Amino acid sequence: MKPHTYRFVFAALLLTMLAVFGIAFTADSEPQNSSLKTDGMKDAKLAEEKMMSKQEERIMSKDKKILVVCYSFSRGNTRKIAKQLQTVLDADYAEIEPTHPYPPYGGWNSEVTEQGKREVEAGFMPEIKPLAVNIADYDIIAVGTPTWWFTMAPPMHTFLKSQDWTGKTVIPFMTHGGWPGHVITDIKEYCAGAKFAAAMEIQFDSEGGDHMLTSQADIDAWLEGLRKELR
Repeated sequence: MKPHTYRFVFAALLLTMLAVFGIAFTADSEPQNSSLKTDGMKDAKLAEEKMMSKQEERIMSKDKKILVVCYSFSRGNTRKIAKQLQTVLDADYAEIEPTHPYPPYGGWNSEVTEQGKREVEAGFMPEIKPLAVNIADYDIIAVGTPTWWFTMAPPMHTFLKSQDWTGKTVIPFMTHGGWPGHVITDIKEYCAGAKFAAAMEIQFDSEGGDHMLTSQADIDAWLEGLRKELR
């Protein structure tokens, strides 16, 4: 066979091999590219759906009505915390008032201390004035009370027992002078059927004064956590 004939045969074989490998490579690479494109489309769709879900959640939370309800006595410590909640959550506000006001606080041996003890031990629920709002209109309700003999003040007991909490979200908070007791547990028990957001116990001085021992930074962190959770 002549040299130029060898060169011709070799070139033909080389072209054939390139064609075969090219077809094989193309056949193998196309499904991979297709798979990558499909996976990318799926990821993009999931990301879009996730973003839309978050937007819907934000819209839903903005539509929810929020109320802060408290009973405050003596120095108004519980009211101070309730007002902070009202501002941060852009909520409505209502305050519980007993029909027959309690005597002023005058220390551990004062008349109201003994009256409170009797009422707590008896499970007494004093009559309270009607609120200016309808609890049924609200989705999220913060309830705050001072500690009276290791539990909530009796007027708060009356309020909680008089409402239907099914489907509501409740934010329990309480103030105390060093003996928090079981107030938060009791609030949750009386709000049967509700869901609960983060609770808070705020300590003031043990003499019934208005000096707050819980740091404002701790309160701010709680408030900011609630704002993010509920908004």
